[in-house]
Amino acid sequence: MRATKKVLVFVALCSVAVVGAWGSGAGSVGAKPEAAPPTERTEDAAVGASIAHPEDLVVDRERYTYDETYGYTLWRPAGPGAKDSADGGTPVVRVARAYDGLGPGGVEARVRERIAEHPDVKMEREEVVVGEEGTKGVAVGPIPGSTPSVEVYAEAKGSVYQINVYGEGLGPEERELLSTLRFEKPSKSVASLGLEDGKKAESHRGKGNSGPSKAEREARAKAAKAAAAGGPGGGSSGPKMTFASMSYASSSASSSAASVPVYGEYQISEGCWRATSTFYFQTQHGWGANPSSSDGIATGFTLIGRPNFWGQYTHGSLGYGRCASTYYTNDFYAVDYPLNRGDYVFSPFSKGTVTFAGRNYSHANYGVFVVIRSSDGKYVSMTAHLNALNYGIRPGAVVNADTVIGYAGNTGDPSIPVGEVHTHQAFYRYPSYKPDGSPYGGRGLQAVYHHFLGRPGVRAGGVYRFGFVAPNYSAVCREGITCGEGYRISN
Repeated sequence: MRATKKVLVFVALCSVAVVGAWGSGAGSVGAKPEAAPPTERTEDAAVGASIAHPEDLVVDRERYTYDETYGYTLWRPAGPGAKDSADGGTPVVRVARAYDGLGPGGVEARVRERIAEHPDVKMEREEVVVGEEGTKGVAVGPIPGSTPSVEVYAEAKGSVYQINVYGEGLGPEERELLSTLRFEKPSKSVASLGLEDGKKAESHRGKGNSGPSKAEREARAKAAKAAAAGGPGGGSSGPKMTFASMSYASSSASSSAASVPVYGEYQISEGCWRATSTFYFQTQHGWGANPSSSDGIATGFTLIGRPNFWGQYTHGSLGYGRCASTYYTNDFYAVDYPLNRGDYVFSPFSKGTVTFAGRNYSHANYGVFVVIRSSDGKYVSMTAHLNALNYGIRPGAVVNADTVIGYAGNTGDPSIPVGEVHTHQAFYRYPSYKPDGSPYGGRGLQAVYHHFLGRPGVRAGGVYRFGFVAPNYSAVCREGITCGEGYRISN
């Protein structure tokens, strides 16, 4: 495993945030070409393929296998405008060897399989030339995910290679990148690496700093039981459910019921939807959140939208914050919440089923994440950047409001942590699912009302209202006001 610097005439790779048409180049009309950056070559003994690339890209040698492939990914670090170096970077290309299950002659069947797996999106097949020796390959895509890619398959030196070029198409820069591939017989087996399957929840099980106390577990169980009695979907769309039944502290019941208007879901700007006001969403941190005295956050509290709130940076300006994309996850109304590493994280729904728990290369920037489909099937949650999963959290697991799904972290690309430890929480309306249960498409969902449990003798439970207000990092959110970036919220 080495990287040898070498001077090449190489056009700068375009950012995956730029959306280009299939088969066309990316970039603005009339823009002056950039000077060729210094390059280096990256290789891996177990992959058997090396690639030349701009030296500013960061190499992630995979710590897991995915779909019986093993490889490495080149990432572009976060550029100017990043908040405190948060949201580390974007993947550019993954070079992998299919070490089992996809033998020579199986490429066309795999391409047909990929197309069949995504019947609701337009995908194209194209024959391409790969590598310095002009190896014939087949490209198919875009493959949807949080980071869509074009999958390129090539047979060389007795192996089948899968190269994922991130973005929606193959432009001149991407084709130039593919042309620098160099194939050789692997000198090391993938089995010798002793890696686990990254998609399996069992590969990411772990323990946090602590778990909910007995008092919190009892309060959670009571709230979950009340929420489940409110209707399908985990506090569903029906007006029969009242906020009084959601509040642990009876003193807040009347104000909660009176302060929340009852309305059904409706479409808002750019194709996103605002969730039914009576649907049960809850804050996900517990009474023991942020115990460190050095983080400036009181124990049991977190901050709304740090590092990012609705439409900010990776939730908007970098192109990830979409509302109605067919190929991407639609995260415009995602919210980040800072926590200490290992803080326990609850399900945001009172009833739901896990569809994905782990990590994969189609949603690489989320790190370890959990996807939950509400029991009415309409709304779906994504909780990302976890440090570990709780035992029992796997696809098919049924969860409720008192279920700990995992522990806070800052996983993304292992080489580029996503800034401070935090959870990335997104909600979707009727997304599509990949075969592994990870979501794409559908519509972005804005959750305005969020329940919090409260704590007997300390603070009453109730409902927070989120909205677009001036950032305020000294304010405490409470019922009766609209809260946004920086506001402190408890549970």
